[in-house]
Amino acid sequence: MTDTPELIAVGLGPGDPELITVKGLRAIQAADVIFAPQSRDGDTSIALQIATPWIDQSRQRIVTLPLPMTRDSGQLRPAWQAAATVMQQELGQHRRGVYLLLGDPLLYGTFVYLWRELRAAAPDITVSIIPGITSFAAAAAVSGIPLTMADERLIVVPASYETDAGALQRLLSDFTTVVLMKAGTALPAIVEALHQLNLIDHALYAERVGLAGEFITRDLRTLDLNHRPYLSLVIVRRGELL
Repeated sequence: MTDTPELIAVGLGPGDPELITVKGLRAIQAADVIFAPQSRDGDTSIALQIATPWIDQSRQRIVTLPLPMTRDSGQLRPAWQAAATVMQQELGQHRRGVYLLLGDPLLYGTFVYLWRELRAAAPDITVSIIPGITSFAAAAAVSGIPLTMADERLIVVPASYETDAGALQRLLSDFTTVVLMKAGTALPAIVEALHQLNLIDHALYAERVGLAGEFITRDLRTLDLNHRPYLSLVIVRRGELL
């Protein structure tokens, strides 16, 4: 127990439990209550699955927070507010809590929105953040592809906004490496753009990095582009991939 409510957002990394940082692991093990996002009622939280080997359910309370996978602010804002209310109630009992999430808490994560709502409702709660390994860093490591070297430049963008050849061309004129996150349904358009730019052999596709069903390939020519998962990315690099 802590004298004042405390919440730590822990980036779990891409999926492999062994890629959790030592600091993140210690925070998880020291927590009284563990919060984990859940995409739909009844779904298993991927973040919770990753951290399960390090959780002692005999003494630690687990609270899942339903957060819909949508861009509809009419659904998202009420869900964030409801989750923040639950967190406030739990932490109001002077508990030390952690919020688990994939990757890094400050890179395309849900935590920032929850933090905003929680700070407005309960400014007395102390919040800190432990960074996590990103999926694109893990994919590059597995594949042996340097993200940047020397004075090269890197940009990370959501795939759904940068899928046409013109957009990719503009990015690649300014950056050596482009990381397209959450490729999923945007993959057909991305591959078409790569063909148009003659960069199809300069790209890497990765999905579910560090999780069961991990798939990483440099062969985007023969890749089945349909029904790829949300947890996917493309790395495009001018010059040699090595």
